[in-house]
Amino acid sequence: MSSAPRDFRSIPNRLNTLLTVSVFSALVGLLVLGAHVESGWALGLCVAVFAVLFQTQFALLHEASHLKLHSDPVWNRWLGVLGGLLFPISSSMLSITHWSHHLKNRSDQEMFDLYYPHQSRVARTIGWYLMLVGFWYWIIPPFLLLLLVAPGVFRRMSERLHIAEAIFRHPEISVGRIRGELLLCALAVTGVCVLSGLSVARLAIFYAAAGAIWSGVNYLEHSYAPRDVLKGAFNLQAPWPYGWLNLHRELDLNHHAYPEVSWIHLPALSPKDEYHRSYLRHYFRQWTTGPALTLGPGPKPLTEIPRKYPSCESS
Repeated sequence: MSSAPRDFRSIPNRLNTLLTVSVFSALVGLLVLGAHVESGWALGLCVAVFAVLFQTQFALLHEASHLKLHSDPVWNRWLGVLGGLLFPISSSMLSITHWSHHLKNRSDQEMFDLYYPHQSRVARTIGWYLMLVGFWYWIIPPFLLLLLVAPGVFRRMSERLHIAEAIFRHPEISVGRIRGELLLCALAVTGVCVLSGLSVARLAIFYAAAGAIWSGVNYLEHSYAPRDVLKGAFNLQAPWPYGWLNLHRELDLNHHAYPEVSWIHLPALSPKDEYHRSYLRHYFRQWTTGPALTLGPGPKPLTEIPRKYPSCESS
């Protein structure tokens, strides 16, 4: 007896709201607890749990960037803001820059795992391993701080380096809105530290662990994938329960094919006999392989990705 067809347009509003509030509360609680524990083992446990939940927080923020954390746009926006407070990042800014990733995936602008003969292998290798140890995360806070305090300088730099320049051309999201969210982030992180007595040194320990994991796996599903904007990603087999804690971001091929579909439906998009390479093995491949030489041209960035959903099917 078959079950009712799955509605791939549905969004688990209550579940996502509960997760967003719960994860944010847990992260704050771990920082507060970490300010007072004296045992190194206790602090290490707090840091480890914080680092894992930090990935869940970003996965929820990622859902908000696609306008699918909540079906109500107002709820989606403010849940996204909440999810971005402790990253810290503007949810509105991420919604612009992340969509740019979907348009440029595996193009020459996003081939961090590859290099052409005319490019320096040494430079690409250094950049690659800096990503794996967390450097990608640590360039974000000062980058956003510059946008908050000196938007004119930030604009000139971003247009010269082609980093996040799209935020100055968005028809609906203003730079003022982004800066307002960044101000809330600064107040949130500062407030937690001041009210809990958390030292800068301990705060750095928490974020060093969380940032290292985030940066080290942020490009994982695209590493060594085909040079195709829509098909340039892998569906990986993540260890249980990490796949659920990470809201199935390991199923990135499904996500790029149907970016409008909620995380909760991603497993259902894979055929039952589909091969998924190991998440952990693919992660360690990044360390052992490094950037690879490529000769062929990459795909041209897209200007638009049509909104589409898979047909409803029994599940």
